[in-house]
Amino acid sequence: MNLKIFNGLPEYVRITIMSQIRRLLTTNLFTYDDREDIAQELLLFYLKRFYTVPDVDEALVVHSLKQYTTNLLKKRCNRRDYLHSSLDYDTFDEEFFLAAQDYDNITRTTLSMYAEQFDAKEKQIFELLYEGYSANQISATLHIHKRVIRRFVEKLRNILS
Repeated sequence: MNLKIFNGLPEYVRITIMSQIRRLLTTNLFTYDDREDIAQELLLFYLKRFYTVPDVDEALVVHSLKQYTTNLLKKRCNRRDYLHSSLDYDTFDEEFFLAAQDYDNITRTTLSMYAEQFDAKEKQIFELLYEGYSANQISATLHIHKRVIRRFVEKLRNILS
């Protein structure tokens, strides 16, 4: 990555942006190839929001950049082409989706072979997951708790592995 893009900016901005890039790259949602895009995204955010403000508080800038990075992570996590959830983060507040990317060779027909292992409610959950519904949407539609969905996804992962 070309560090000349930070010329003329305060050192703490460069350090904060680099640390946030490192933070995003440690997740499995971003790859090494994304680092240029992330740097440009964070730099553009800084320039739009703070560059013209005189005597801006450093703590405010650092906090805003960290918050913006968290929002980037949440947006990527909630994209439908991933099966990522807060199951990966020890909480179950985020939404998750069943993705063809994660189950490349698995079709509805293949999974239907395992259908006898599912009870009626699990079959409904599976159908909604397959159609791209989120955990929150399934919970609201079927009037069940997200823990039930979480257990089913864990069961599905065990079956598929």
